Amino acid sequence: MYNNDNTWREMQSFLPVENRLTSKNMPDEYYYKIDNINLHIDHYRTDKPKATIVIFHGVGGNGRLLSFIAVPLSQQGYEVICPDLPLYGYTKYNGEISYQTWVDCGTEIVSHFRKNNIPLFVFGLSAGGMLAYQVACRCCKLNGIIATCLLDQRIPLVTQKTAISPLVAKLSKPFLKLLNQPLAKVKLPMKAVSNMKAIVNNRELAKLLMADNRSSGTKVSIAFLYTMLNPQIEIEANQFHKCPLLLVHPENDRWTDISLSRLFFNKLSCKKELIMLDGAGHFPIETEGCKNLEIACIRFIEKYS
Repeated sequence: MYNNDNTWREMQSFLPVENRLTSKNMPDEYYYKIDNINLHIDHYRTDKPKATIVIFHGVGGNGRLLSFIAVPLSQQGYEVICPDLPLYGYTKYNGEISYQTWVDCGTEIVSHFRKNNIPLFVFGLSAGGMLAYQVACRCCKLNGIIATCLLDQRIPLVTQKTAISPLVAKLSKPFLKLLNQPLAKVKLPMKAVSNMKAIVNNRELAKLLMADNRSSGTKVSIAFLYTMLNPQIEIEANQFHKCPLLLVHPENDRWTDISLSRLFFNKLSCKKELIMLDGAGHFPIETEGCKNLEIACIRFIEKYS
């Protein structure tokens, strides 16, 4: 598993020292079976956790790359669960994977780690933000949602701004609709259709991630792309009251501007907060952004635990 993987090791030098993985704070690794999927999990354990936090990556990451925020949250006494969603990381699967598979897996994981009398939060980075919201729609007794962005791909402007080019954005939905049935399992590099080079503001790190076939360099199926761009939202934002939501949006996000997240965030009827992460890119690894993210998460968790 990740013991033989170099990308996350090389990434450590780009992180603030206090956010790095060491021999003393490594997560436990194991597989959790969900139907035809062996879901790989990084589990940051702690004695008598103050809360459990399930963190979802987006279309350019994997569970191990979430260590930059999992480490400080674990050190503060929280149990942190970071799954590799199917098509990414070391998760193994058979059959067709769609975006709905992600929602199903996320729901199962959150239900599995729910414990009596321990607060439970979901946290999504990038596309994982909307995933966290969709999982929350299906789960009971969640204390809150944290997201770095909220991208409703049903909105044409969101698709246009997150695709690799306006032309690809314009053609993607009609072409994927035509191809979804006959070519559902055919895979395309995610970086060929999405503006993956903007995943992080450090060019050297972006190059490293895009070369990694378990994160930003992975290939995804046409079925996955089609269902991601046409998600099934079970509770619309203006009807959502299940739990509070914190949007911690990077200030210098060159991929998904805050205006895109506001299209969904502004409609939410639940208790909600918005905090901008000073100096942070889409993948908020910068020192100031990392610290601000940690502080904002802890305050939110303590408030709603």
